[in-house]
Amino acid sequence: MSQEEFAPGATSHQVVVIGAGVAGLAAATEVARLGLTTALFDDGLLGGLVTNVGALQGSPDIDGQAGADLVTALLGEALEAGVDYQMGEVTELSAGENVWSFPGHEVSAPQVILATGAALRRMNVSGEDSLMGRGVSQCAFCDGGLYRGKNVVVVGGGDSAFQEGLHLADICANVTMVLRGRQPRARSEFVAQAEGRANMRLRLGAEVREIIGDDGVDAIRLYDQGAGAEETLPIDAVFPFVGVAPQTTLAPVDARRDENGGLIVDADMRTDQTGLYAVGAARSGYGGQITHALADATAAAQAVARAAY
Repeated sequence: MSQEEFAPGATSHQVVVIGAGVAGLAAATEVARLGLTTALFDDGLLGGLVTNVGALQGSPDIDGQAGADLVTALLGEALEAGVDYQMGEVTELSAGENVWSFPGHEVSAPQVILATGAALRRMNVSGEDSLMGRGVSQCAFCDGGLYRGKNVVVVGGGDSAFQEGLHLADICANVTMVLRGRQPRARSEFVAQAEGRANMRLRLGAEVREIIGDDGVDAIRLYDQGAGAEETLPIDAVFPFVGVAPQTTLAPVDARRDENGGLIVDADMRTDQTGLYAVGAARSGYGGQITHALADATAAAQAVARAAY
């Protein structure tokens, strides 16, 4: 691609990575190591959701490591590889002829890797928004210490919910796991650990209908699907982990997405938009583990390099 094909006045890079979570940092590093000039945009939330994890699991290389420490190490590798690290949120992605530009930023590139991650979903029940930060939290590792020796509820049945619940069990008097389904979706080792903790209880087939309280959480209104009845459960805090929503609004509206909004990609992480790739939680079918994010990053970087050369 000739210099003239880039946006006027913009600094030309061969690749731009948007998002500085695990997948984005790893992708930018790998692309730079493969010899391509690479810019990485960080919206100020370096690391994304993984920074809230106090002890990672899933790979011998990272087991027990804090999420924030992993992100710091990955950023160091990216900078050492020569990545042009830029602070600033990208709010628009504009497609030109053989080039992508970013209004408000003097950067353009023919290839873009979207690593914009996902946001935690809300339960959308009464009391959730008004009591957020006052007994409702989506970070047990951040706020669990506020409820030491108290009774809390974790809502959700996936890996994140069980990891947060296990952390809270080390701090709180009792942890009740509320799951809508009849079986947990989390890895078997997490479920086994929870079932082996005397102060953890699983409520299967149950739904939170309301969070009750004024200045703080006093109770939840719980619906038991099996009994077909509601009950009020006194508790001190609620930690919802009911899934994530892919953050893909930057991609063109006609880019193929799944029913959850994740971008549909091929084995090389390519979307159906020329020069646009998606990795990590931004893509459809993402596995959700650190090892999956790293694998995505490698696949995308290698595909980008092949396209560039």
